[in-house]
Amino acid sequence: MSSPQQESTQKKTERLQALKERARKVLGQYQESDTLNRAEAVEVTRLLEDLRIYQVELELQNDELRAAQMTAEQAQRSYSTLFDQMPLPALVLDTKGMVDESNELASALLGVSDGFAGVDGRFWRRLSKPDRARVYVALRDVMPGQTQVLERVQLLTKDPPTQVFDAHLIGLSIDYKLDRRILLLLVDRSVEQARDKEQRLFNALLDATDNFIFATGTDGRMLLANQAVLSFMQRARAQVVGQRREDFMSLHDAIVHNEADQKVLQTRQPMIAEQVIHMQPGNTPADFLTHRFPLLDASGQAYGVGGISTNVSALKNHQRQILLSESVFMSSDEGIIITDPQARIIRVNPAFSRMTGFSLETVLGQNTRILKSGRHSVSFYEGLWKSLQQKHHWSGEINNRRADGSLFTVWCNINAVCDEHGQVLHYIGLQSDVTELHEAQLALQRQASYDSLTGLPNRHLFNDRIAQLVAHAVRQQSVFSLLFIDLDHFKEVNDTLGHLVGDILLRTVSERLQQGVRNEDTVARIGGDEFVVLLPGTSGEGAKSLAHTLLNRLREPVMLAGASSYRPMASMGSAVYPQDGRTPDALLRSADMAMYRAKLSGRNRMLSYTADMGTSTDLAFNIQTELAHGLVEQQFRVYFQPKCSLLTGELVGAEALVRWERPGHGLTLPGLFIGLAEKCGLLTELDHWVMQDALRQLGEWCQAGLWTAPMRLSINQNVADLQKPDLLAQISGLLHKNALQADLLELEITEDALLEHTPEQLARLQALRDMGVSVAIDDFGTGYSSLSYLRLLPVSVIKIDRSFVASMLTDDNDAVLVRTIIDMAHDLGHSLVAEGIETLPQRERLAALGAEVGQGYLFGYPVSAQEFAVRWLPCAPAP
Repeated sequence: MSSPQQESTQKKTERLQALKERARKVLGQYQESDTLNRAEAVEVTRLLEDLRIYQVELELQNDELRAAQMTAEQAQRSYSTLFDQMPLPALVLDTKGMVDESNELASALLGVSDGFAGVDGRFWRRLSKPDRARVYVALRDVMPGQTQVLERVQLLTKDPPTQVFDAHLIGLSIDYKLDRRILLLLVDRSVEQARDKEQRLFNALLDATDNFIFATGTDGRMLLANQAVLSFMQRARAQVVGQRREDFMSLHDAIVHNEADQKVLQTRQPMIAEQVIHMQPGNTPADFLTHRFPLLDASGQAYGVGGISTNVSALKNHQRQILLSESVFMSSDEGIIITDPQARIIRVNPAFSRMTGFSLETVLGQNTRILKSGRHSVSFYEGLWKSLQQKHHWSGEINNRRADGSLFTVWCNINAVCDEHGQVLHYIGLQSDVTELHEAQLALQRQASYDSLTGLPNRHLFNDRIAQLVAHAVRQQSVFSLLFIDLDHFKEVNDTLGHLVGDILLRTVSERLQQGVRNEDTVARIGGDEFVVLLPGTSGEGAKSLAHTLLNRLREPVMLAGASSYRPMASMGSAVYPQDGRTPDALLRSADMAMYRAKLSGRNRMLSYTADMGTSTDLAFNIQTELAHGLVEQQFRVYFQPKCSLLTGELVGAEALVRWERPGHGLTLPGLFIGLAEKCGLLTELDHWVMQDALRQLGEWCQAGLWTAPMRLSINQNVADLQKPDLLAQISGLLHKNALQADLLELEITEDALLEHTPEQLARLQALRDMGVSVAIDDFGTGYSSLSYLRLLPVSVIKIDRSFVASMLTDDNDAVLVRTIIDMAHDLGHSLVAEGIETLPQRERLAALGAEVGQGYLFGYPVSAQEFAVRWLPCAPAP
């Protein structure tokens, strides 16, 4: 585009040409007439004057134009010099990415020696594929006068092959060029990327180790904590880094560690020390070996303390085990001999010296042959060593000789200690006086193998005999049968006539069973009123025939105190090997299933096992049987889980929860048996037992001053019990018996159970509330239809179901539902309990929404009454 000055010069040039043309015409007229009149002479003179003036002006303007051109050329050279000397790679692009200009750094960076002349000038080819789209969009969107920065753009450069830059895009004005151009400046970020990569590697190495790596500042705040620290503390990084130790550790531990840090800061010397870190309450403290060292800046000033801690709990436990083993070795009453692989004695304990008369110094390095009595044959010792070589174990009686020459007999257990390759390192022998051992064995065998009441084989001896019978049947391809016998209505005998009479009945039954079988048969008592009969070589038909004979024999009258002519009855089930079970356990289970079906079929009969009894429902039958037995044997326990204020964390109550100490299965949670208890009609009895035991415990706490109002104990109540006319009298009687005020009790009834409430249930709920007993809706929110009934129910407390609490921070719908439940409950005058709180953010969110009470693992797990009292109740004595 030409400048205004250039346009003016052009117009004057054109005007001068016009004047020259006019002058040429006038002169031509003069030449034709050879004379000029005065007017024409004046016109010629004026034209010549104008020509001279315009010529002078034109020459002046030409001079100015040449000067301006020189200035522009100088400016162009200055611009080119500045552009090339810029400390950053720079390019001028159009909106399609074509390169107009590039400075020397850009050309060198992109491997173009003479700019972009003669090569493809598109900038895209210098970009990695993931970055092309966003650079294209930026070139299109950047307007004149605007600036945009694209971070971490990867360029395909010459050396190295790729580099990372921040791309600064500056929209150029139209003074540069009519169509848009963009100035692209490249800021090298390769060093920062390498530094970031090194930092990530550093962090990965820190977090990969199981050792604790940490650093603290001079003010005691954490500067660094690796993942091992965070995992051990069960905290997020933000809850540790930047915080003081007392914010995430016990106060005692925090003080100990802070003092150690201060010592390092004062002395400027590293130190190594053992320290103990206490975990959550109830967990075993962990032992750590910590190396601390000062952190110094470039000027040598300490700005913090670094540390590396190794968990040495396992090592400490190993040391304690070694000390314990040494203590056992030295104090054991059994003689202990340790030898090398060649049976040379390397150590004996004091009991060995007392038993044999040989001191350690006497036998050290001697072969165990020094103890030989000469009473055993060569084959005896060959068998001993063969067993040690093949099984790495031998046990049996050995006759040995003491230091004074006298003989004695010991029961010896020898075990080989091997390395990971199976090579023998040592032999260890334990010796006991055979007389004492035999006496103890006989006593234990009698106690462990026979029932003390009836003299019959017990379950232990029965298991041994049926195992032998199975092994014999496998070898001989023979069959045998098993009868499982359970007395009918034995509980009523115990409850009505007493346990002494019940014992007489059990002895009578055992005698009649023994009298009704062969000598080779085995009658065993395996439970309270449960008997089994092993029938070797007997088929199913034979077992069936014998069972009917035994039933008739059992039904004969027996004289009992309080029931002069009592006729015992029993339910029997039979199973046959191998068709009904190929293992002792499977066979016994089949017979048990058949007996249970006989009992369900009306009792006082015998049924043989069939395949349909082995369906999955039989597991429920077994649990039901155990459940009823567990109620009789008092196998259930009441556990207590704390309820705490969401604002202060203080204890405001607890919930009583039932647990089953099921023999052979450990502590069983209610999810396995509550449904079965309800189906078999035991839930009401179980609920009544829980109510009795929980209120008994609450009464003890109140009398000891450990439990005071307004704290309340929550107990789950079966909605079916609300139909019982005597429910109020029953609860009132239990409260009175344990000297408890009604306002200390809260009954929890599930929401779904209340959906189909009856007028009688509502009336009893209102009566309970009038008594002062609080009523709570449990699992609220899962019943779907309950909202319309809420205003009709005489309840005081609503418990938000744990499923909503668990997802309220991640599911917007559940968050809205929780907020709505809280607002609605408050509007109706109810208080809130949130179940299943496991994290601090859940507690904080619920407290912010207005919920009053929380329950869950964040506050405490369900524990026994004794542990609950120690943990939660003031002034409770330690166990």
